[in-house]
Amino acid sequence: MTIERRQWCTANMFIVLLDEPGLFVFDSPETAARQIEPPDAESEVRAAFDDGAIPYRVEWIRPNQRQVITGSIRSIEFGEYHFVRSGQADPVALIRLLESHSDYPDPPEAKESLETLLHKMRAV
Repeated sequence: MTIERRQWCTANMFIVLLDEPGLFVFDSPETAARQIEPPDAESEVRAAFDDGAIPYRVEWIRPNQRQVITGSIRSIEFGEYHFVRSGQADPVALIRLLESHSDYPDPPEAKESLETLLHKMRAV
């Protein structure tokens, strides 16, 4: 997965925990859906929040399709998904996520913005 590089600020952050170390930070749910491949969205997304502590989930428009070509050879046709809001703001859950997983964000330039967001969330 290649993350677009940009200057980070605490406005318009979309934070995703995958089944990999660290948090992945995007500028919107739409950008995250474009950059996280459908097989990873299906099996690796553990949590997703916007910078207002709103939780999101993956919603499938068209699920991934798997086929057995022959024996142990398989293919996958990528589906299509997007992130949708899945509840009310949950600052406690976002604080826990940031405290546990923000040491090695991707991209690394987002680290300071994640720290600023954590400070802001704790102050509420």
